[in-house]
Amino acid sequence: MLFDQEHRKKNRIINTTIAVLALCAVGYCIFYLLENREHVRKEDDYQVVISDSVIPEPVEEAEDPYEKSFLPIQILVEGEEQDREISLYVTDGICYAFLPTYAQMAKVSYVFDEAAYEIRLSGRTIISGEVIPDLETETDYELEVIDKEQGVLRYTMVFLQSQNLPAVFIDTQSGSMDYVDAYKGNEESGRFLCVTADGKIDSESVMERIKGRGNTSWDGIGAKNQYNVRMRDSTDILHMGSAQNWVIQANRLDVSMMRNKLAYDLARDLAMPYAVDSEFADLYFNGNYMGTYLICEKVEAAKNRMDIPEGYLLEANFREEDPERVLTTEFGTFLINSPKEVTREQYEAIKGYLDKAAACLSEAAKNDAYTEYIDLNSFAKLFLMNEISNDPDANLLSAFFYKEDMTEASKLTAGPVWDFDLAFGNEERGSNPLISAFGESWYRELYQSGCFRAEVSAVLRDFAEEHGARYKQEYFENMKRYLRQSYRMNEVRWAEKQGYIASLYPEFEETIGYLRDYYTVRFENLTDVFIESGKMHKVDFIKDGQTTHIFVEDGAVIPASVLESMGYFWREETFRLVDGQKIDPERYQVYGDVLIRCSDGADSEEEHLQAEEAYRIAEEEQGREKGDLAMQWISFIMLMVPGLLSVWISGNTKLSAENAFAVLTQYFLNSFLVLLLAYGIFYVLYGSVVLSFSDHYNEAYDYSIYNINVAFKYLLLVGILSIGLGIVERIVMKMRDKRKLTKEQIGI
Repeated sequence: MLFDQEHRKKNRIINTTIAVLALCAVGYCIFYLLENREHVRKEDDYQVVISDSVIPEPVEEAEDPYEKSFLPIQILVEGEEQDREISLYVTDGICYAFLPTYAQMAKVSYVFDEAAYEIRLSGRTIISGEVIPDLETETDYELEVIDKEQGVLRYTMVFLQSQNLPAVFIDTQSGSMDYVDAYKGNEESGRFLCVTADGKIDSESVMERIKGRGNTSWDGIGAKNQYNVRMRDSTDILHMGSAQNWVIQANRLDVSMMRNKLAYDLARDLAMPYAVDSEFADLYFNGNYMGTYLICEKVEAAKNRMDIPEGYLLEANFREEDPERVLTTEFGTFLINSPKEVTREQYEAIKGYLDKAAACLSEAAKNDAYTEYIDLNSFAKLFLMNEISNDPDANLLSAFFYKEDMTEASKLTAGPVWDFDLAFGNEERGSNPLISAFGESWYRELYQSGCFRAEVSAVLRDFAEEHGARYKQEYFENMKRYLRQSYRMNEVRWAEKQGYIASLYPEFEETIGYLRDYYTVRFENLTDVFIESGKMHKVDFIKDGQTTHIFVEDGAVIPASVLESMGYFWREETFRLVDGQKIDPERYQVYGDVLIRCSDGADSEEEHLQAEEAYRIAEEEQGREKGDLAMQWISFIMLMVPGLLSVWISGNTKLSAENAFAVLTQYFLNSFLVLLLAYGIFYVLYGSVVLSFSDHYNEAYDYSIYNINVAFKYLLLVGILSIGLGIVERIVMKMRDKRKLTKEQIGI
């Protein structure tokens, strides 16, 4: 009896110790998560350096409430015809004044509320409105802003000034852009002012509205967004022609900010009808500098734009679903942009014409009947724009076509071109300049027509003779000099660089060099195809409706670098020609235009789809196996070692009929507590280690934690079973003791 009491006491001590350790593990988990969250929260806080000597300050230092924002202090910039106040921008402890081209440093002054602030510049007290002589750009000054409520704010003050570019000032009715940027459909009125580089007013107007535009290029409040602007009166901006509607392009996804401008200039030099005019400008919203923008004409049917009052403007746009404005053909989906209100008769008329044109285009390889429905010259120019730019959205989005009226003399005309921020190698699919990765639409059929290819050759030859040397030798260098200072200001204002090549060519010189080289390779490739007749052949790769094509020299094989870059098309087992012949593209010599069908070794479409599904499943399994082997050992340790430890803890109790339930309950309870302890410790340690590595470990970590969580669910079941068995054991033991007591009483 004494032995049982001592043993129970020993078990209670052991169980209490295990429970305390388990609670410690759980507590550590909570502490770890809270501490980590606190650490993240404090990462952006200022670091405080405490020196050995204490230097008294006249006013207490304060946290900077203006980091990554604008100070309530302006720089007054004087112009020939109008003065403007420009806010100071704070980032990383540096205060920047972003000055337009026309600003005169000899006339710069600070404007602020002297009742709320005091300012010292390099030790000199500044009076609001006082001109400060001898200031220079790109020079560091010490700026102290004494906020009567916040305390002393200290910055390095730097003046940056643009060169060559005009400045556009937009002031909204509310004095802020927060409402407009909160949602793309929000709009606000205001005033518009454009000042040339020499300080003269170019254009000024009342804005009926400004509102956001774009899809992937839109990012809401705090981002460099792009906008539609509508003036109350028709306004001529930078000699681009009077109109009410204008577009302000941000080029946020293009680290060079030049791709749209390059495309619009190419379209004008190709003499595409209604080519878009565009000019760079430094943009200011309510006195806040917003970066380098491109001011563009809007693609629309209007006077001084596309003057087609009786015609139709169509846009390739597969995202639209309005049944009253969307036309669907075998070559894509088209939205009727103009007229704005489409009657049933108008809809049927343009749809019937487009259906006839599509039917003839399908037979372009056999006859030239399609030339009765399309303007051959404009289609040839749009084809060259697609090939030179290699825009992945070509013919799928933002591709425009128009018909001046419904007379027989009017044909479907290609243009104007629009939206090229992902073109010229700025998107992964088109990163290799030898691979054309855009959707061809009806150009796949048109390319089979000798008449069409002859027109393309003629257009390209004329362009090469008149403009080829300028783009190759001067255009990019001139644009680099023109943009350099504005680009520098934009780079400070928007530190994050986006786009496919941003991480590869982040510097201004590098990204312009990449753009120049990419354009040169594409243009020379087209010259080999269409001017050096018969030298190059078109090779199409098709898989599951997706296409890509390249041009290969006569008698040559497909370059290995091209095959490596093709990714999606090159992970295959079988390549067949149209006649079903299997080929090896690495050895196949090209002697003419050829189409290659890619598949996973399957001949039938059903087998092909099955192979695709099998490949997808295999990829998923391969990903899971990253952490599977380690988890097998971890699971073994978590389930076996604590279990054996539980057996050892409970094993000192001699098993008998009287204590069977008690021993079993004790075993389960010990197992639960030990496993809980192991779970808590492993979760914290393993999670801490894995998350400290790169993102490559995230998949293995997620899978591992998933397995641990599943194991923990079973541990909870073990715990519930322990408690249940404990209750049963107590009931059974009480009944047994009661029965034993009854027998002893009867014996008496």
